Amino acid sequence: MRNAKKFDDRITIGIVPDNDDLAQLQGLGYKTLIDLRDEHEKFGGLVKKRTEALGMKYISIEMHREAIKMEDVKKFFAAAYEKSSAPIYAFSRFGKKPLALLLLFEAVAKCEPAIKIFRRADEFGLNLEGDLPLQAFLVNFYNSRCIEPVVESIRQLRPDLLKKEG
Repeated sequence: MRNAKKFDDRITIGIVPDNDDLAQLQGLGYKTLIDLRDEHEKFGGLVKKRTEALGMKYISIEMHREAIKMEDVKKFFAAAYEKSSAPIYAFSRFGKKPLALLLLFEAVAKCEPAIKIFRRADEFGLNLEGDLPLQAFLVNFYNSRCIEPVVESIRQLRPDLLKKEG
C-alpha cells in the first residue's frame, strides 16, 4: 500500500486508499476504515462506497485541521479502540491526523512530554512540526489535559491496550 505505516498491531495509518489499496486491505483481513477527512476532501464518497462493497466497516469522522473538536477526538478513539474493530486502517488526506491523534493518546497515557509526539511522528516519516494548525492543536490539547478523561476511559475499557506502559 502507498504510504501506509503500521502504528501498532491493531492500527495502520496512511493516506486515502485507492481501489487496489482497498482490495489489499480486504485481503489482509482489515475490518474497519476510519476516514478523518473533512467533507471537502471526500470527492463524492467513493471510498465509503467501495469499502462497504468489499464488506468492511467505514467510519467517517470529519476533522477540519483548523478546528479539531473534542467530540471528534472522542469519536476517533471510540472507533479505534473498540474491541471488534481491528485491524483498522485510519487515514486522512496526508495521513497526519490519525497519526497525531494516536501519538497524542500515547503521550498522555505514558505521561510523556509533548515533544515526544513530534519525535515519534518523525520516526513515521511525517513532519508534524511543519503543519501549524495540527501542531497548535496537539500542543493546546496536550497542555489543556482535556484528553485525560478519554485516556482514563480507554484504560478502564481496554486495559489490554495499555499493558506495555512502564
